[in-house]
Amino acid sequence: MTKYIQTELGTEKQCIHCGEYFPATKEFFYGTGRIKKDGTYSLEANCKDCYKQRFKPWVKRTYEISYRYA
Repeated sequence: MTKYIQTELGTEKQCIHCGEYFPATKEFFYGTGRIKKDGTYSLEANCKDCYKQRFKPWVKRTYEISYRYA
């Protein structure tokens, strides 16, 4: 179950991996490709940084020069 809070910045969403709150926008969360009934985008449960660490560990590895020429 996702957790949302209202702050002076607007609606913030909690990342389930790190537990931090970020604004509920596509700047901090990836979209799932679905739109809710109220017209807002459905967002992933992990923030972008945690999503990259968890599901795309090879992305960091491919940009290292030592990895390319090993």
